[in-house]
Amino acid sequence: MDPKNPRSPDEYKSVAGYGEAEFIIEKSRFIGYALPVSSEEEARAFIAELRELHPQATHVCSAWIIGAGGLAMRFSDDGEPSGTAGVPMLEVLKKEGLTDIVCGVVRYFGGVKLGAGGLIRAYTRGAVVALEAARVTTWTRHRALTLTCDYTFQGAVSHQLEHTDWLLDDTVYDDKVHYHLFIPADAEPSAVEQIAGQTERPRSTGARSAIKEENNPRSARRLSLC
Repeated sequence: MDPKNPRSPDEYKSVAGYGEAEFIIEKSRFIGYALPVSSEEEARAFIAELRELHPQATHVCSAWIIGAGGLAMRFSDDGEPSGTAGVPMLEVLKKEGLTDIVCGVVRYFGGVKLGAGGLIRAYTRGAVVALEAARVTTWTRHRALTLTCDYTFQGAVSHQLEHTDWLLDDTVYDDKVHYHLFIPADAEPSAVEQIAGQTERPRSTGARSAIKEENNPRSARRLSLC
């Protein structure tokens, strides 16, 4: 673990959810957006939605960071002078140490040119207010797991689950009881086996998921990751 970064490898910073904020500079209207995403496809789709939402906008600039360690970083000035929009937006995301996030700033030109410096400040501000609206938070990577048991063991399994920091996403009842869980990526195998001893063999879904880290993990929100 990096001593300068006390978070574990399974923790990362992103935003809690959708955020939107706007402001006016020299008659130009700027609207900043931020959203947690799990892939470049999701990021592109979100920016495409902004273009559909604002068909008359002069510019729809964007920046995103995806994956651990900023595996994928992209930005677009969308017709603004090179380096005056997407780059400063990306720098805001990097400065905050964020990943799995897309940021868009929409501009409706108001008739007054801002100059390179003014544009950089405006798009920086657009990213900042979007992050404030979306709320920067720490997330913990979890993996999905399904535990299946007979109704005979439902009480015992439910009791044991209540004493873990695992997150119960859903419970499905058919001929058996199926607990759809999210458990920390670094969960001790022995803890899984202890509860699985009351069930059939646990089945991992193979999908990764992220759980927002909160004091009460049972109230956390889930974000799917690629």
